[in-house]
This record gives sequence, structure tokens and C-alpha cells, in this order.
Amino acid sequence: MDIGRLRDALNGVLAFSPTFFGAGGELDLDALARHVDRLADTGVCGVVVAGGVGEFYALDDGELRDLVDVAVDAAAGRIPVLAGVGHATDRAAQQARLVAGAGAAGLMVNPFYFVRPEPAGIIEHCRRLGEAGGLGLLMFSTRDMVYDVPALRALSEVDAVVAVKDEVGDLDLFAECVRELGARYVWINGMAEIPAVEYAARGAVVMTSGIVNLDPVLALRIWDAAERGDADTHGRLLAERVAPIAALRSARPGYHITVIKEALSLLGTGTATVRLPLVPLRPDERAVLREHLTRTGFPDRANA
Repeated sequence: MDIGRLRDALNGVLAFSPTFFGAGGELDLDALARHVDRLADTGVCGVVVAGGVGEFYALDDGELRDLVDVAVDAAAGRIPVLAGVGHATDRAAQQARLVAGAGAAGLMVNPFYFVRPEPAGIIEHCRRLGEAGGLGLLMFSTRDMVYDVPALRALSEVDAVVAVKDEVGDLDLFAECVRELGARYVWINGMAEIPAVEYAARGAVVMTSGIVNLDPVLALRIWDAAERGDADTHGRLLAERVAPIAALRSARPGYHITVIKEALSLLGTGTATVRLPLVPLRPDERAVLREHLTRTGFPDRANA
């Protein structure tokens, strides 16, 4: 997908898919295919594989290629499939070539770790990824790697960088970036459902979501309320449906991934297995999750 078409496609709810594993830790590509096929008919604007929720760090490059290949086939042109890439520049560029060859529509540039590069290094990193894959890049701003106005202004010289996913949670900084750089980037609320109203009011046109994997209709309803500034509907949906899951996802390190996968398993639409160093939910926590899913009617098929 060329960069202009990718920019146009990024508007709405962007699903971040888990990576499904069998009981022995092997890829369950059939589960991924079913999951992407289901998401593709819901109204989401795209799906990301091998992002944070997708346990990117636990995948080898062959597995990354296979995930993209299967997801693209399952999406069958209905929605774009984006792929996470990362690590040092040479390996990330190799990954960019692999996923582009498998049909990815864009690249989610996963955060750096162990190092905080100089701006010149980040610019060259992105330039090489864009050249390697020929695809648009989504940058991932986190507390450990914050893209502020000067950083994003410098990155604007790399044509391949099309979007910024904000997971810093600093609403004032996000608003400043939107105000200063405006239409140069597609602005993405990477903090998901809870602050959706605030992000939409400050210029976000996309919301990333893990909850969308459990109930696409719910995520779409929340983002619709946020874009309309309907704080009452947004607040009600959060309190009734999202807050208990969000609390469990933040209860222990790594649970932002584990809880989504356990919930999909309980709903019969995915597998719960995570790769070490992540660990499964504790039995009492799984019981709490099961009770919430049952009591609140996940998924919300009545409004599909």
C-alpha cells in the first residue's frame, strides 16, 4: 500500500492483534487467520500484527513473516495489515523487507530498548526502514522514547513517517504536537479507551485498542462517542464494560497482553498461551475475568 493510501486508511479504531500460540508455544496460525477474518468485517480501520500485544519481542523473523502472510490472506483486502518491526537498524530493515514481501501495508516501528538514540540516529533508522520496505511508518512514542515537537519536526523530513502513536499519556504535549505539526502526521491515541474523549478533542483521528479483540463493537462505540464528545456514553461504557478489564490488565507486569489472550480463550475465539518471560493469569484472576465477561455480555453481539 502506498503511503498516501495508508494515510487515508488510518481513521477510526486500529486493532492490535495478539499472536496466538499452541500449548507448546508454537505459532497457531489458524487461530490468527480466524481472528483477522473476524476483525476485517467489523469496521476497524486496520490490524497490527507483531506489535506490543502481539509479543513482537518473542518472535523470530521467520515467524514474523508467517504472521503477516497469514493475516494478509485472512484480511483479503478488506482492511490493511500493518506489521511491527524493531531491534537495531540492520535487523529492522531486514524485517521491513520480509513483511513488505508478505503483503504488509505499513510498519509499526516498535520502541528502542537498551539505548536512547540521538535524533540523527532515529532519522537515519526511519529512512532506512522506509527504503527497505517501501512502506509508511507509524512511530511509537512512549515514556522511554518521547517524540516531542522538535523530534517530530526533525522526523518530518523522512517522507515514509506518516503517523505518531502516542502512548506517553501527556495530553498537553500531544496537543502541542498536533498544534505545531498538524496535517503532517496522522495522530493516534495509543492510550486506548479510557482517555479517548480527551485525545479526540486534541486531534487524534485513530484509537488503538486491545479490547477490540474481545468486542469490536464495543471499541467502535467508545471511539464514536469520543469523536462526538459524548462523555456520558463514553463514561458509561467504560464503567460497565472496560474498567474491570483495564484494572486487571494493569494489575501485574505483562498483564496488558496476558489478560487479552486469556479473555479470548475464555470466549472461545483464541488461545491463552504466552511465551516466557510472560506468565499466565493466576487462577483467582482468571475467575474474576470469567465472571466479568459473563456478567457484562462479552462480546456485544446484540449491537453488531
